[in-house]
Amino acid sequence: MNGLAEKQDGLARKLVSILKIGNAYTLEEMASILNQKPNAVSRKGVLTSDGSDAQILLVTLEKDKYSTPGYFDHLSGSRLFWTGQNILKATEKKLIAGTHDTFIFLQERRKTPYVYYGRAIQTRMKINWEPGKPSHIVFELVEYAASLEAMNLRSSKIYQADEAIQPEKWYAASSQPERTEAEKFSTIRTAQSTYRKNVLSFWHEQCAVTGVDNKGWLIASHIKPWREATDEERLDPHNSLLLTPNFDKLFDRGVISFSSSNGKIILPEHQSRTMWNNLNRMHVDDNICLREVPDGVGKFLDYHTQFIYNFEPTDDVSTEDFIEEMLVKGLV
Repeated sequence: MNGLAEKQDGLARKLVSILKIGNAYTLEEMASILNQKPNAVSRKGVLTSDGSDAQILLVTLEKDKYSTPGYFDHLSGSRLFWTGQNILKATEKKLIAGTHDTFIFLQERRKTPYVYYGRAIQTRMKINWEPGKPSHIVFELVEYAASLEAMNLRSSKIYQADEAIQPEKWYAASSQPERTEAEKFSTIRTAQSTYRKNVLSFWHEQCAVTGVDNKGWLIASHIKPWREATDEERLDPHNSLLLTPNFDKLFDRGVISFSSSNGKIILPEHQSRTMWNNLNRMHVDDNICLREVPDGVGKFLDYHTQFIYNFEPTDDVSTEDFIEEMLVKGLV
């Protein structure tokens, strides 16, 4: 499903009308909404009901000794990195087919409340075909992001179980006056120009792979994507690679990555003949290596290898366009 369903019937419509982003819900309340007994939903990561058009993902960010080894979940900005079961399981089939709206609830750790983050769309995934091994899906929390944009507020944190979770506490209002669009674009252009200048200097005005030194051909690419990075990381030249367009596109899409230890290229784990032929035409093979791995770059390469590399894009939806559409329609 490219985006959220235009129409909701049954459970999805019910959840949209009842749930509020930023509010906390107990398992008992969720069981009541689903018309199930509390013990039927306890210790489950995915809740749904037979014949429904929706599923609820319950995500615990901080794992403990009782958690299944090899499973991790990570929230970065408005993106959720979620570990699911083997792709052949029913839940993942529904996610891929797009037949169900996905409602996201997060808790910081066990025995803390689940906070509702709204519906989400999957943007990329890493499929593990080995039986019993988990697959990974990246969700864009589009309604959560749209709510923040609409209120001109910034996110704080998930509160402890004994604290009342109130939107006015959970979100801290910005004290800055609203800027005009021209001022916003001017700030963005200035930041981009400064970042590019710093990246060019950091990589000695040469492609980090090929050594090409024509600045007009080089792209200052974030290793940890802009949307997933902190404000500091967004401007940090250590979070960069200076690349020619072909390598920039392959790296940005997660087709390739680079080792943090020696800079050696990491090629796709499962290459179709078409992909192999295309990479071969671009002279991309396992002999390629970064010319150097400066101190401070390795941690960002590790992030890229873990969360970006080998994930397959599943949706071309632009979150910015979605947010703008939501605001225009007055839906948030």
